[in-house]
Amino acid sequence: MIQSVAPSMISGSFSAPISDEVAFRTWMSRRDAARQQIRRLSRREVQVVQLVSNGLANKSIAQELQISVKTIEKHRANAARKLGVNSTAEMVRISVLADHELQERNRFANQTYFEPAESLISEN
Repeated sequence: MIQSVAPSMISGSFSAPISDEVAFRTWMSRRDAARQQIRRLSRREVQVVQLVSNGLANKSIAQELQISVKTIEKHRANAARKLGVNSTAEMVRISVLADHELQERNRFANQTYFEPAESLISEN
């Protein structure tokens, strides 16, 4: 017969479960900190971080953005320095936490400064 073991029967310490509200506040705090870090990056660095987070290699990112691999390496190094990270995994973690901020910044980074005249004419 198998019996469940109560925590009091096991030697060692157990932490009390945290409430959903505390967990949510902790997550919000981490997310806000990640977003602050992302705001330090240039538009191109944001693009590179997002593509790294999507699993692309430097060569693929270079082809996607139509710039050299050396330039990608420099953008990654600058982004890592500004984010205060030492690994790709840490960069991806911050990227995932700040996902909404990255999407917004990347959306504006991909907009062109000049729109074709056809897009300015409304169809009524």
